[in-house]
Amino acid sequence: MNKPINWGILGLGRIANDFAHCLRDMPDARLVASGSRDIAKAREFCGKYGGKPYSSYEELVNDPDVDVIYVATLHHMHEEHTKLALRAGKHVLCEKPIALNEASAARMYEEAEKHGLFLMDGLWSRFFPAWEFAKHVIDSGELGKIMAINSITSWGATPLGPEHRIFNLNLSGGALLDGGIYSLAAMSVLLGADAYPASIKAFTEIGPTRVDDCDGVMMQYPSGVICTMLCGLRSSLLVTNVLCENGTLTIPNHRNPHNVEVQARNARPGFRGAGATDYRFPYADEGFQFEAAHVNDCLRKGLTESPRVTKKESLALMRISDEIRRQAGFVYPFE
Repeated sequence: MNKPINWGILGLGRIANDFAHCLRDMPDARLVASGSRDIAKAREFCGKYGGKPYSSYEELVNDPDVDVIYVATLHHMHEEHTKLALRAGKHVLCEKPIALNEASAARMYEEAEKHGLFLMDGLWSRFFPAWEFAKHVIDSGELGKIMAINSITSWGATPLGPEHRIFNLNLSGGALLDGGIYSLAAMSVLLGADAYPASIKAFTEIGPTRVDDCDGVMMQYPSGVICTMLCGLRSSLLVTNVLCENGTLTIPNHRNPHNVEVQARNARPGFRGAGATDYRFPYADEGFQFEAAHVNDCLRKGLTESPRVTKKESLALMRISDEIRRQAGFVYPFE
């Protein structure tokens, strides 16, 4: 068996707990260190998942046993903390969205290239077996050409209360970067990483806490495919629908899916054909193990860029997000 890849986690919020929980079940990965600015929090975290606790991010990234850092801090901190890790000689998986905007993401990739290190945007959804199957079905051509895609990522976060990070402008809250990025990434998976909209029309509702509560976006690609995206904080629904010439493909709960529904259209016009076939893809824990396994594989091959989440694609998704926010006049105070 290969020597395990040694992971460190920078920032110990909820998503870091989910990631660490998944690492425990991977035979070729080991959590060796975690860092927080609160040493009590770091000790509690390492008590659950193992590894050495650090009271500063600087100490964490300079641990000689760490191969790769998972950056799990708030969006607007990603550039600072990713650069910190890269300058210490560590590879980085940065939780999505990789940055607040395209310019910030570009600087992060430039830093990685300068040091010859691996950097990947944590678009974890695409590594689930259900998404891999969906991509295979679309690429096989059995459903024909894609005509339209509709994707919704809406959290239903109201019960969290207005004081929660997701509603806080100063903590990079809002619907687009937390939720909409999943829908934009879904479209990118299905249409190909090189596809970029020829036109974008966005509609944004700014909520009482001054973050984007809801974003609706219509995009047309050079191929003619029309994509619609909705993301929100207050309503609750996660689904991606792909309308093709010869049928439809639906990915319920597309953020971390367990199944894919495929319905082929009957050859006779006006008939939908047989009922949808539901393909099931169960998995353990929260599902971060699929993304982590891909990073491990890339590091073992000596890659500095993932072939499945490229720099070009990450920058394109940030560029679309920038345009959506530009049309709304929505800017974070630290931009």
